Amino acid sequence: MNRIEMPSQRSPIDRLTIWLLGSRLAVPDAIASQLMNGLFASIPIFLGGILNITLVAAVAAMRHPSAAFLGWLSLEILFGAIRLGVLVHGRRAIRSGRTPPRLLAALLSCAWAGSVGFGAFLCLTSSDWVLAAIACLSAAAMVCGICLRNFGTPRLAAIMVLLALLPCAAAGLMTTEPIMPIISLQLPVFFLTIFSASFSLHRMMVSRMTALNDLERSESLNRTILQASPDYTLILDAADMVVFYNQPMTVEADQHALIGRSWLSVLPEEDQTIGRQALEDAKAGRSANLATHHFDASGQKRWTDVIVKQISDGSGRLIVVARDITHQKKSEEQAIWMAQHDALTGLPNRAVLQDRLDAMLDGADHAMTGALLIIDVDNFKSINDMFGHDAGDALLCAFADHLRAAVGADDLVARTGGDEFALILATGSEAEVERTAERIFDRLREPFSHGGRLIDCGASIGASFIPRDGKLRSEIMKAADIALYAAKAGGRTQLRVFEAAMMVEVERHQAMIASARYALQHETVMPHYQPKMSLRTAQAAGFEALLRWRDRDGALQGPGLIMAAFDDPVLSAPLSERMLEKILDDVEHWVRADIPFGHVAINVTAGDFRRGGIVETIPGRLDARAIPPACIQIEVTETVFLSQSADDVKDALRRLSGHGIRIALDDFGTGYASLSHLNQFPVNLLKIDRSFVARIGSDPDAEAISATVINLGHCLGMEVVAEGVETAEQERHLVAMGCDTGQGFLYSRAMPMEEVAPFLTTSRASLPRTGTA
Repeated sequence: MNRIEMPSQRSPIDRLTIWLLGSRLAVPDAIASQLMNGLFASIPIFLGGILNITLVAAVAAMRHPSAAFLGWLSLEILFGAIRLGVLVHGRRAIRSGRTPPRLLAALLSCAWAGSVGFGAFLCLTSSDWVLAAIACLSAAAMVCGICLRNFGTPRLAAIMVLLALLPCAAAGLMTTEPIMPIISLQLPVFFLTIFSASFSLHRMMVSRMTALNDLERSESLNRTILQASPDYTLILDAADMVVFYNQPMTVEADQHALIGRSWLSVLPEEDQTIGRQALEDAKAGRSANLATHHFDASGQKRWTDVIVKQISDGSGRLIVVARDITHQKKSEEQAIWMAQHDALTGLPNRAVLQDRLDAMLDGADHAMTGALLIIDVDNFKSINDMFGHDAGDALLCAFADHLRAAVGADDLVARTGGDEFALILATGSEAEVERTAERIFDRLREPFSHGGRLIDCGASIGASFIPRDGKLRSEIMKAADIALYAAKAGGRTQLRVFEAAMMVEVERHQAMIASARYALQHETVMPHYQPKMSLRTAQAAGFEALLRWRDRDGALQGPGLIMAAFDDPVLSAPLSERMLEKILDDVEHWVRADIPFGHVAINVTAGDFRRGGIVETIPGRLDARAIPPACIQIEVTETVFLSQSADDVKDALRRLSGHGIRIALDDFGTGYASLSHLNQFPVNLLKIDRSFVARIGSDPDAEAISATVINLGHCLGMEVVAEGVETAEQERHLVAMGCDTGQGFLYSRAMPMEEVAPFLTTSRASLPRTGTA
């Protein structure tokens, strides 16, 4: 802000300029600069003053050609020429953005005003009253011109008026004419009047310029806000016609395209009803809001959130502000899509499946309107473990493509989680369900290729019908799950349609899981030990640890009632861990008590060979308890050799064998292992399955198979153990065949740990025998 105060750091010339051309009013620097530049404005007044006073001086020199009047004329011509040159130079400087010579122009103006006063003094003292009258009139005109032209610099105007009129007042007192002193008395009043008018005019003009400056700044700010705003802004008149429109990032010509149009006509037809309601709400004084869309110049759909309000100026006009929410809308659509679809395969998810089922059940009558198929990828975990998760993901995507290709346009394909998918078929025909399943199986027969390797992929399918198999969504899904369980239990890679009888098997399975969970939680799982008797010495060669558990009534049960738990990934590992820990506790006790128990055989499954499973921990546990490795045997079935992780099984068995632990192949002859597996895996013992032993003496084929297994084992340097020996006759045949060891009820049932030591001390003669090797 410019004030009369002069900062001390400015030069004397600057301080003089600011004082001479400033005022007592506080004005913005921009306005102060405009006021000072008024010295170079008002050319007509400037030229009129120069020409007028020069003409008066010329008249005076003609009437009185004295040196004084000729000098005055010369002075006026010189000042006029110099001031005109300074004026032209200053205007050029202003146009080019430079500071004009303000102090020079001000000093020249003061000198010129002094010359006017000097000339008037000469005219009044010349006793030429005609010339004096002309001079007085010209001086008065000059004073008026000075006030009008220099209203922006009132101090300069006051000084110039004093320089022009004070000589007149002095001349009035010096003349002999009696009336002239009256002029001298009137001039101070004229001075005050002129000064008051000059300063009043200055205040008025400064106030106006300040208001205009504020208005321009406000308009500039509003224009900047509108241009920077991401919103569309419209003003509607009382007839809802667009009278103002601003669109961000749009040229002014395009903005005028909407002016004069009805706002409702701008909206899409489907939104005009809510747009009309928004106008009515706004005119009633309420704020109205709606979401609508339009298409931009490139044809892309743009969404906007619109607010309509009444302008509170009594004009009835409305302001419409619309913000582009296309990005937000797309984000919402993407979020909705992601909430309803699987990120990996792009298929609808369980939520969409459930909504479709609910909709079908709501409109269903007694007639079948659709079918639900639950599809599970067979052995997916093994594929993941063997080939990696990237292969598993690629397999799921390919599987999803196969399902899409196998169904119709009205059918739904969804991924419900993990390796499980679901189909909703718009058919109530069981034949059509079977045809769809067959198309899926046909596509899956072609191996899936990943990383240059072919991967076989199968699927099990369970189906239920809507609404035959349930009135609720949960019932339909449960029925399909039960059918899927039946398909898996029946050998996988097949379709099973839900039947009421399947519930029995599921309930039995769930009962097994519940019993196993109860046994683990209440720590009722324990090993019992069945002796393995040497058929040559009639002495106990060792024992096999068999799982026993107590139910809620405290009754001792075998593993058959919790068999499903061994295939459950959550329960199988804890069961194996609990058995191993208790077996090692018992073995450690017998070793320290020097009880000649021989060895304990421990049954392990394919799951126990998983990384982090119990098998890889056995050597470390034996070392920690100081148990000799010969005290432990590991029994595996042929299915372990055929598992997806056969290489890992082979490596684990070799580590166990290298540690001194013997390996037994259980149930030999009932699986699908080839004889080459006996060389590939470090097997020390063969166990003849009880199904063959039970038919010895009554079935020649069973006897031939048993004899062949015994001979094969001896040829390979392996010990042979016969399971399920229950009669003396079976024992005599086995002895005659050269079998090494027998195990079964003939010798003893499985016994708890406390009965092992008494059993070992019992006389062998008490056992039924019909012959020895």
